[in-house]
Parts: sequence; C-alpha cells; structure tokens
Amino acid sequence: MKDEQLKHHQVNFNNTSKTQISILLDEMSSPANLGSIFRNAEAFGVQSIWINSSNQKDLESTRFKRTSRSTWKNLNISFYEDFQRVFDDFKGLKIGLEITNNSTDIKTLSELDTDEFLLVMGNEKRGITENILHKLDKICHIKMFGKNSSLNVSQTLGIALYEARR
Repeated sequence: MKDEQLKHHQVNFNNTSKTQISILLDEMSSPANLGSIFRNAEAFGVQSIWINSSNQKDLESTRFKRTSRSTWKNLNISFYEDFQRVFDDFKGLKIGLEITNNSTDIKTLSELDTDEFLLVMGNEKRGITENILHKLDKICHIKMFGKNSSLNVSQTLGIALYEARR
C-alpha cells in the first residue's frame, strides 16, 4: 500500500494523557514566538497557559494570530502580574527549561511520576528571571551538539512537550 498524506480534516487525534501540563511564560518579547508556543501547546494537549500581563496586547497582533493558526481558541489562557500567586495556587511540580549548573537532561521529563506540572519558559534573550528560577522544583536543559548555545523558545517548548508526552 502506498502512503498518502492526509488532509487536515482527515486527521483524527484522540490521544490522551493522565498528566496535565500547564505553561507559564516569563515576559516573552515576540508575538511570533507566542503564536508558535500556542501551536505547540495545543498540539500536545496543554491544559492552560499563564502569560505575563505585559504580553496581553501581543495576543491581538496579526503576527501572533497568523503564527498561532487560531489555536488560542482551544486553550485556557490566564494573565498574571505576580508569578508567585500562580506558584502558590499551582499544586504540581514547577519545572523550568533553562541551562544552569544543576539542570538535568530534558529526557527526565518522560520519567516524571506526577499528575500535573507547570513548565516555565523564559524570555527569548534573558531566559527565566532569577526570582522565578530559584523557586522551581526542577530545571531541565536540552543537550546540544553544535556550537550554538541556545534554541528558539518555541522549539525548546516543542521538544520539552514531546519528551513529557513520550
């Protein structure tokens, strides 16, 4: 039998997972990155996204809407001014995606034994702010093999969500 690419309306994804994933975005600066993050989040069944209030206007931009491909309509979106309130209310693990002197390989996300966790994504240039970084339960990094020291934040999220859902 010869493989044929399916059209969007022909694909029926009924994948489910017992683990609920939420995302907290720490001061993103690019509407295009936000759109890509939303596409990744929706594709991997993320339950909710917490966005810094300073980024609320970015969700109205043409660039965000085009890049997100309307996935924002399928996601629970909340805005925060103080991350600590989100952390206080969230009962699961809080996991950051950042390279630190104590971070672990991202493959450990597939080994988590928890019903829910919050993935924290940092700013494209500065990463996760220090006041948030020090309050995380776990920090993961992606092992890289080239000379570049970082990946785009939306690419990083896609890899992390894939590992978490494996």
